[in-house]
Amino acid sequence: MINQQYVRRMAAYNAWQNLSIFKSADGLDDEDRKRDRGAFFGSIHAALNHPIWADVAWMHRLAQTL
Repeated sequence: MINQQYVRRMAAYNAWQNLSIFKSADGLDDEDRKRDRGAFFGSIHAALNHPIWADVAWMHRLAQTL
């Protein structure tokens, strides 16, 4: 059931995962991060942009319901 506790837990999990992902990529220089790797998003840079975009989109949607 979706309740306040569940939403808080998922928000904390999301923050933890984002931090983990960005820490992993922190050691890459700009050229390595932006190189096309042939993966779904192309580069690691584009893949890192996806969770940021998703968080902004969800925050916008949630703000519209308040």
